[in-house]
Amino acid sequence: MKRTPDGRILIVADTSFLVNFLHLNRMDLLGDLGLYAFHVPNHVIAEVKYDEQRTRLNAAIDGGILTELEITDQVEIALYADLRRFLGDGESACLSVAVTRRWAVAADEKGRLRREIVARLGETYLLNTPGALVAALRAGILSVSEAEDIRRELARRRFVMKVPPFGDLLR
Repeated sequence: MKRTPDGRILIVADTSFLVNFLHLNRMDLLGDLGLYAFHVPNHVIAEVKYDEQRTRLNAAIDGGILTELEITDQVEIALYADLRRFLGDGESACLSVAVTRRWAVAADEKGRLRREIVARLGETYLLNTPGALVAALRAGILSVSEAEDIRRELARRRFVMKVPPFGDLLR
């Protein structure tokens, strides 16, 4: 898994992951996770449709929480084109970057994208929302009660995290 010169894990973030933090207006959590360096393909940026979320996404990019990237490498472009046969635009962009650069993927998809990430890279190359929240808990930037509040808010927005209570995950 590739890292930045200062040791942060390079991550390409999919829309499914970002939207959870955009809904919550908690992009700061991603910025405070010093373990990771988050990047977002322009394909994913194009998938963020709601004005409020787009404003928050642009602010996160402007603030250095996320770095926008464009696929220009011929190998990445070819893989992206192949993946588009069965994955969405943003998903294909993320997976093509992750596979060719050996970066991790931040995604919450449970279907084909998840299976492709695990098959092509391995389970350790996948970061989902619960995983990011646990990392924030371990880093001391989020309390267990705040994480449980986030769980409830996302459930109200139809994203149900099927993980044990966050306090149990820290043991």
